[in-house]
Amino acid sequence: MICKPAFHQVLTLLAIATFLTLEGCNTSKTTSEAPEPKTSTVITSPTDSPWQKLQLLHTIEAESNLIRSIAISPDSQTVASGSFGGKIKLWNLQSGELLRTINLRTDVRSIRFSPDGQTFATAGGNGKVNLWELATGKLLRTLEENELPVDSVDFSPDGQTIAGGGWDKKIKLWEIRTGKLLNTLEGNKDFVTSVAFSPKGEVLVNSSFDGSIKLWQLDSLESPIAFAGHSAPVRTVRFAPNGQLLASSSADDTVKLWELSSGRVVHALTEHTEVVTNIAFSGDGQILASTSRDRTVKLWDVASGKAINTLKGNFRTVLSISSDNQFLVTGDQDGQIQIWQVSE
Repeated sequence: MICKPAFHQVLTLLAIATFLTLEGCNTSKTTSEAPEPKTSTVITSPTDSPWQKLQLLHTIEAESNLIRSIAISPDSQTVASGSFGGKIKLWNLQSGELLRTINLRTDVRSIRFSPDGQTFATAGGNGKVNLWELATGKLLRTLEENELPVDSVDFSPDGQTIAGGGWDKKIKLWEIRTGKLLNTLEGNKDFVTSVAFSPKGEVLVNSSFDGSIKLWQLDSLESPIAFAGHSAPVRTVRFAPNGQLLASSSADDTVKLWELSSGRVVHALTEHTEVVTNIAFSGDGQILASTSRDRTVKLWDVASGKAINTLKGNFRTVLSISSDNQFLVTGDQDGQIQIWQVSE
């Protein structure tokens, strides 16, 4: 019989292997491989967008393991990061100062702040969804205890509900105040890679390793609407702030922008050359950022679908944009975090 700690260690190793599989990544170094760049360069295209003028404020040696999750607080003051090494770290966004470290001893696969910024939620390879107090780092509640990893969490816009999804192929909805399980949504054929509430909270979307995207109407919880268009696992889904567009990133090396009302693809963004690992909208919804295993971050004009800026470095994992449109935070496979400021 396998003891529980050993089983969780096995799950952690499986989680790492699955993450690397999703990226199509080979971590072994060869003598012919170029050294990983430790600095970042900006490649710009002609435009008058302030997103063409990104200033690298800080490069933080955050971890010895790859950065798996990043979130920025609603007031644009704090960055939360999580790694496969099992640590949550909180940083001051503008100074880059480390504020607090929380050791979970399991890979931290998702971090999200509550709408009021007073709490944040994490999901990990140990199958737990935890709710934390930002001011103190105190664990407030554990909402889920499952022996299968949870890959993604998100808060509803009213801050009353948390959604989580992962390897059990299900999406679960919990009441934050009591920790009560409200609903379990089933219908994915493979594990859930990402969940996101719409800006008004009436719709929940999830992506899956099977390459599908599903939209759930939360007032009825009827059979979900399926969006089909990716030819490989979908990594991340995000709503635009206006709620009219949905963005998805995939292991087919593309990002797609979907019109929510019709389900049609408005733009297919195809300039990445490898797995697109993460995406984020700017606070005003005019810019979409994406990061890829091709070691670039691309900034896209949402209206036209054109790439307006490319950051080159070793960005392979995650990113986030502050709600005030002033900061972009990136995380990479070397355990570094980069804080960029948008210059007018």
